[in-house]
Amino acid sequence: MGELFDMLLHECTSPTGLRTQEAWVIFKAGKNCDGYFDCADLCAQTEKAIELFEDNFSGTAVAAFGFDNAPGHQKHADNALSAHHMPKFPKRWLGKHGQCKMWEGTLPNGPPHNFYYPENHPDMPGWFKGMKVILEEQGFLEQGNLWAECPNFKCEDPAGACCCCQILFNQPDFQAQKPALFELVEANGHIAFFYPKFHCELNFIEQNWGAAKYHYRMLPLTHNEAQMEKNI
Repeated sequence: MGELFDMLLHECTSPTGLRTQEAWVIFKAGKNCDGYFDCADLCAQTEKAIELFEDNFSGTAVAAFGFDNAPGHQKHADNALSAHHMPKFPKRWLGKHGQCKMWEGTLPNGPPHNFYYPENHPDMPGWFKGMKVILEEQGFLEQGNLWAECPNFKCEDPAGACCCCQILFNQPDFQAQKPALFELVEANGHIAFFYPKFHCELNFIEQNWGAAKYHYRMLPLTHNEAQMEKNI
């Protein structure tokens, strides 16, 4: 999917009289316009595509959404598990972006692992436990005494146990964390995947864009935004 649905959102009436919607959106990119099409924009558009798919194929098929293997498409949700920027000791902390509490992890024996103290805690109600306590609760009784993270999060051995951050990063629940796009698609019972990283000329999305640009160039020259949107 990805760039295939980046242009226009509109409602129309089909020959049968049913209201239909496109999954396109108009997005005027640029610093002084709509900014830049980021993961949040793509998630919102993907959600629209999922709704359209389910409106037409409810209970009869599963959709497969393919995305370019781009860094922006691999962004995690604000509440996703991430060892980076975690404080080592208890404090009031709402994730690395300060937006919301981090989602719970999984203990080695299977039960959910809440990284925050309960709201009725006598001393630290709702506080983040910190990496030291989290590691101890996972059975790493001595590793919590290591430093929080290596300078600039550049560990000499990616699979080593040099700092609290690296140990947590290598735990199965952190390794299993998926991008926000995948979480959105799979939560609705569908399939999401990234295309391999390959030359743009072999990427069928780029071929689709090439064909679209060819048809656009065959239209009369546009003189204003209204004409441009009509031609699009």
